[in-house]
Formats: sequence, C-alpha cells, structure tokens
Amino acid sequence: MRFATGAVLLIIVAVLAGVGVVAFTGDDGGTLSERWVSDTGRDMKGNHHAPAAATIGNQSFVFAPISDRGNGTGCGLFALNGETGDTVWKYQVPPANCTIHAVADPTVSDFDGDGTQEVLAASTEERVTAYDVLSGDEEMRHELDEYGYTKPVVANLTADSEPETAVVDVQGQLSLVRTNGTELWSRDLGGMVWARPMADDFDADGSNELAVGVTPGGGSHVRLLDGNNETVWKNDDITGSVLWMGYGQADDDPAIEISVATSDGEIVVLDGADGSVEWRRSVGDLAAVHDITDGDGDGTPEVYAVSREGTLFALDATDGSVEWETSLTTETQMTPPPIVGDVDGDDETEIVAATNDGKVTVVAPDSGNVLATYERSVPIYTHPALADFDGDGAEEIYVIYGDGRVVSLSYES
Repeated sequence: MRFATGAVLLIIVAVLAGVGVVAFTGDDGGTLSERWVSDTGRDMKGNHHAPAAATIGNQSFVFAPISDRGNGTGCGLFALNGETGDTVWKYQVPPANCTIHAVADPTVSDFDGDGTQEVLAASTEERVTAYDVLSGDEEMRHELDEYGYTKPVVANLTADSEPETAVVDVQGQLSLVRTNGTELWSRDLGGMVWARPMADDFDADGSNELAVGVTPGGGSHVRLLDGNNETVWKNDDITGSVLWMGYGQADDDPAIEISVATSDGEIVVLDGADGSVEWRRSVGDLAAVHDITDGDGDGTPEVYAVSREGTLFALDATDGSVEWETSLTTETQMTPPPIVGDVDGDDETEIVAATNDGKVTVVAPDSGNVLATYERSVPIYTHPALADFDGDGAEEIYVIYGDGRVVSLSYES
C-alpha cells in the first residue's frame, strides 16, 4: 500500500506481531520454497515500498528500499545479490532523514541513454538520485521540494531523442528532469500523489505521455500530461483517494487503458484516448490493482483487483464483469495488488498475491484456485517483484516484509 500521512498512515502503525515460525503450505498445485532471506531486518514493521529486480550484465540485483525507526541508522537503498541475498552495496540515508518513508520504490532504467541501466530512487533527503548499479556511485541527483513517495519514471516524453525522468514528491510537485539533473519544467498537481506515475503512448498519437493520480482535499483525479507540461485530458470522476494505478490494453482500440483503485473500493478503467470512464466496479474498501493483462491466456485481458479484507477478483477488462473471486486470507488491514508472471517456467502465467498478514500466494489465473502459500508472521504492505535470474524460464519472487527483510521464493508446480 502506498501510505503517506493522515488517516491512511494509521493503518501502518497498527502493525502485527513480531517474527514467528516460517511456514510453507501447498496443495496439489505446487510448492513455494524459500531461496534466501536478506539480513536487512529492522526493529520496526512498517516497510512498505516495493523492491526492484534486474539483471545488469552478468550480475543479478534486487534493489530494496529499507526504512528504520526515526533517526535510526538502518535507512537506505540496498543492492542485494539476486542469487544469495547478500548486500553488494548500500546507500545509507542519514539518521536525520531516517523515517518510515526513507526511500521510495526504486526503478531500474537507462535514464541517461548511455546503454547501461541505472537504479533511481527518491528519498526523504528531498531528492531523486540515480546510482551506478554495480558500485552505488551517484550519477545524477535532482532536488525536490518535499520527500519523494513514488517511483521515478524514465521515458522519452519530449521531442528530442534523450529520455527524461519524471518524479513527483508526496505533495504533488511534478518535475521533468534532464539526464544531467536539471529541470525541464515543474508543475504543482494540487494534491498528494500515492499511486505510481506511468509513462506510455496512452492516447496512441505516436508520443509518450505521463499519467498521474492525484488526491487533493477537494476530490481525486487522474491527469494525462505530455512532455511540454500540457494537460491532454483530466478525469475528476474518481471517488476516494487514488491509491494504486496500472495500465494495459483492455479493448480493441489503439489507446492504452488505465486502471485506478481507490480507498473507497472502486476500480475504474479509463480510456487512454480521452480519459473517459469505460467501466467502474466496487470491490471493497482500500482496493488495489496493478497492470491490465491477459493472465489466463484466453484472449481477453483481465484486471486483477483486491479488496482490503483479502478477496482477489478477476475482472474482465473490457466491461468489469467478474470472472471469478477467491479469498486469500481472513484477517488483514489492507492487501497490496497482485502481480502476474510465469513463476514455474511453463510458458503460462500465474498470479502472485501478497497479503498484509504475511502470506505470499500463487493463484491459478483461470480459476482463482490457490496453488501454494508461503507465510511469515510479519506484515506485508506492498507487492513483490518477479525476475528470472537463473535462466530456467521461471521467474523468482522477491517480497519485502514490514521488518525490512527481503525474501526470495521459487515456485514449482
């Protein structure tokens, strides 16, 4: 869950009990096995920013944003070896800036167009920074007005051939940044931004745009901006705070649709061409979604959505009708969005869903059947990352728990 301030943050501080016995369960569908657990554990249970996983050259990395108690020494961006979980390097956030929001979701991208990917993250030092993935050396920084809460977005948004980095702070100040760290333009979006911004050619006009979800005091909206800081469209027909967003092709037209999940429990799918509502459905408070995808391979894309209490819905992305629903857990304060990937190497996708009570579950996308579950008695507040580091065709699962530990799991069907 992307938490910030106010009432929503209270859900984080009312966390569950400490670490218990690690448990593995499964049925005829398969088994989840623990590959490694990182040594980034902290004496708090509020870590809620997602890791990123990538292979750079011949090395695999999991980039973990770790928070600690206020004024602690454990905050930072940790580059972990993807095969062992050992720390390769870390950037430590100074104790004066060490808080529950110390480092936001990182992104791995070639931000400067030099042919090599870097890792970028915003932090409570009120800046966004790009790091060399192999050494952790700083390659670029840009100062922000407030701390960054969402992951930076790297895309070519302007007419030139170089990529730009779009970053928004928690108060909604959006900046488009050149590769040297200088600012092309900045814009006050008029409210807080908790859902990840996204870049693509949403309106199918041949150039990329940036989609942002905003939660101001007077009402929420989703806005599409071009690289010149012009609003392409704005939809303010959103009920509740915009907590999560995703995107993908939901129908037959060339525009790319945007999925929005709100605190009031609405799932809204917007047409990328003009921002109009294609459909909406209520699934329960604190709804969450990720990208639109054809998870079951039937030729029709789905929106996989969850509610606060841990019910997972497969919604037909064309009209919002329910294909199936299943309960992932019975006791939870919130549920992060599920993600989709091939975690057993059979060239067909599975759903990986984490729940706030410490469970990671593999679900069959065609039926909603639970295939396997892994559990620790530590809360989870965000979705896992997937990556195939060993080249066997099956993506491994990397999940960050509230205590800051990253757990790597493999699934065998």
